[in-house]
Amino acid sequence: MKKVANNLNPLFHINEYYGTNPLHIGSVELVQVGRLFCKSDTEIERHAHLGWYELTIVTGGAGTVEANGVEVSVSEGDIFISLPYDTHAIYSDAVRPLKYDFLSFYPCDDEKRAALESLSSAIYPADKRVVNNDKIGYLVATVTEEISSDAPDRIEIIENAISQIIIYLIRSMNGISAHNTQHVSDRDMLCFKIMNYIDTHMGLINNLSDLSNVTNYNYSYLSAIFKSQTGNTISEYYQQKRLGAARQLIIEGKLSINKIAEIFGYSSIYSFSKAFKAKYGIAPSKIKTQAHSI
Repeated sequence: MKKVANNLNPLFHINEYYGTNPLHIGSVELVQVGRLFCKSDTEIERHAHLGWYELTIVTGGAGTVEANGVEVSVSEGDIFISLPYDTHAIYSDAVRPLKYDFLSFYPCDDEKRAALESLSSAIYPADKRVVNNDKIGYLVATVTEEISSDAPDRIEIIENAISQIIIYLIRSMNGISAHNTQHVSDRDMLCFKIMNYIDTHMGLINNLSDLSNVTNYNYSYLSAIFKSQTGNTISEYYQQKRLGAARQLIIEGKLSINKIAEIFGYSSIYSFSKAFKAKYGIAPSKIKTQAHSI
């Protein structure tokens, strides 16, 4: 969910947000597109994404992008790639205020979606997700400008632009993948693949043993490798990630607790509440009050 801090004070802001009812354009579902010129005190509060990808294109200044608790410095020309179900925040530099465009989308094309999912494991660490591609920046700017216009052919232009954005994004991610795999062990890459699959399919996983089909490895082998490399079991990681994302959505307050439990695959509100209280020591209905009192 895109959330803007109270001290935002933007100089200029375009924000077309379609929330949980994305705008279907061609082979994508458009969730959000916009442009923000920050002031020195601008902060975009930590918020949880659902099942979409997001591009943050820095058009001026500098700042910090946070993904899943990891902070990454960005400056003009950088494009930060956010993955589905990331927890995300942005902070402007005090001296060089940040300017950026943003685009959130979900690919409906099976081939493109599979390519993005496959490459996401290679850019799983947040500090490996910055690319530089002027063509992507230009195309996102085009979408941002056209979405606010009333021109009769704007949807066609937007559809063509987003289609090209995804192609260039896949190329850029391929470049990161080729570089990263030279410096990461096979075991670490396998763990990144497991984590990425869990992170991007939190509401779709019926059984963790399905990871065997995704990785082509026996689940017992995967469990042993994951435990030795990360210190956690796969089940512990899965529970931690979906409860963490659920907690952030509850704090934001835009969805009901019942809806959040449904999104993350809990069979009932009772099972969700029980797991949530075991993790955080407090009922889901009370977490928002606690968070805002800190």
